Amino acid sequence: MSDRQWVQDIRDQQTILSLPFGLGWTIDITQTLVALAAAGMPAKVEVFDRLRFDDGRSGFLTTPNPTATINDDGTPAERDEDLIVLPGGSEGGVLSLVRRYPDLVFVNGKRQRVWANGKQVHGSSMERDATSGWRTAFGIARTIALHGGGTRAIADRIGIPADDVRTVMPALGMHVFHTPIGWEAADRAALCDWALAAYPGYGGVRSCWRRDTTIDEQADELIRLGGVMSDRWAAQQAGVFVSPNRLTAFFAQHPDMAALGYEPATVIEATVSVVIPQDTNVLTGAEGCCTDDFITAHVLYEDSWVAANTDAVNGLRQLLHFQANLAHDLRWHPGGS
Repeated sequence: MSDRQWVQDIRDQQTILSLPFGLGWTIDITQTLVALAAAGMPAKVEVFDRLRFDDGRSGFLTTPNPTATINDDGTPAERDEDLIVLPGGSEGGVLSLVRRYPDLVFVNGKRQRVWANGKQVHGSSMERDATSGWRTAFGIARTIALHGGGTRAIADRIGIPADDVRTVMPALGMHVFHTPIGWEAADRAALCDWALAAYPGYGGVRSCWRRDTTIDEQADELIRLGGVMSDRWAAQQAGVFVSPNRLTAFFAQHPDMAALGYEPATVIEATVSVVIPQDTNVLTGAEGCCTDDFITAHVLYEDSWVAANTDAVNGLRQLLHFQANLAHDLRWHPGGS
């Protein structure tokens, strides 16, 4: 028997949930505890998989499969804990479980979001921060942070009616204020960071493709077809040091990738991801061949477990801060005084 075989034997006989954290399953729940405290649900760790909340309730800390605590007929399994706490960073289909079972608590520590009692109770979200017009709200925020401008100028830059800008502007609240030359950010760095961190994603439909040519050749061809580029390739175009070995292309209508010589591929193998976005501001607000750096940062952030992507996101954030400050200076001091 190899030195590691005994570990696999135990895992074959027991479920992950029945094993103590360790031997590769340990997780850091610091962010989870911070998010819970910010949501008004402070808790302490009693044992490795148990939390005790200040109101006296206990919570079973489960990862990665919360459905293991639910019977096949949909009823919660018998247990001693009052709540089941799911720490994690991928929301996806887990939220449907949280809405269905009020005793499930989901915590996205990375983004400091908490769901409990069937609804979101803490953190940024399109419902809580951006109203029903969240796509427009984030498009406006990105535009004001970098360009400022009046209502009409913002509408023209994003490609939406001016009335839509007026309707959604209150969602930005004290983040923005009006000046004689148009709207400005109350704190440019803070507005940039909010637009980066609170953005719920472009949504839509994604497909993955692969072709054995250079990424530059693939990008050039997709640009000619009307695509708007993002991902690592676009980050490098912005001057951020990252290997440009991956491309996300946004389209209003899906091109015939097979006719272009592409083959369907897995996410890992793909050289190009084609996205028909739910947030069409990704397309209309683009400058040149690439979508704005906010969207590119979001695309990279979604894959932030890769260290190079995390560095690229931080690089784009610093670039956005610089661009926002420079553009502001040029607006208010066009003569350089």
